[in-house]
Amino acid sequence: MTLLTKVNVLIAAMRGWHSEERALMRARKARGAATMARKSGERGSQVLEATLVFIPMLLMTFLMVDLSMVIFLRTTMQEATREGARYAITGQNTSGPCQDDSIKAVVQQHGAGFLGSIAGVAAMHVQFINPVTGGQGFNAPGQIVNVKVENFKYNAMAPFQRLNYPLYISAMASDVIEPYSGAAPCLTKPTDQ
Repeated sequence: MTLLTKVNVLIAAMRGWHSEERALMRARKARGAATMARKSGERGSQVLEATLVFIPMLLMTFLMVDLSMVIFLRTTMQEATREGARYAITGQNTSGPCQDDSIKAVVQQHGAGFLGSIAGVAAMHVQFINPVTGGQGFNAPGQIVNVKVENFKYNAMAPFQRLNYPLYISAMASDVIEPYSGAAPCLTKPTDQ
């Protein structure tokens, strides 16, 4: 019997504990020791469980952010092409040397900064269509103007970008050109497709 055990027995006798109470205390200590031994065998499980929860949650968050960004870009490009078509039907030529440059400048202005890059400018197209033949037209009243943003490339922010699957966003708006008050403005590229 160790000194500590003798001291515990002496304290128990002084307090008037009975042997049943001492047995109950020993059983509680033994259960606590067993629980501690069991928990020491599960040491790395909390880190593993946290990883198994955190990684899919992070991927889902990135997926939601990327999906939201694609929807935002699509609606922004659609709105920009609508504004370009509205500007085109009036025959104005205020911000460029010719009307198609002015239309592209309006589309770029309403593109929320995404169409300011070289790739964004290359994605914008202004096309005039003859409603009778369906072929190439000019910026004359009664002709159809077609303003497009085609294949604007969006690179995902998520780490699953390695799938080599870039997203291409396109938008288009068309309208009929109204009668002009004067002569039709010039075109830089009348056959822009």
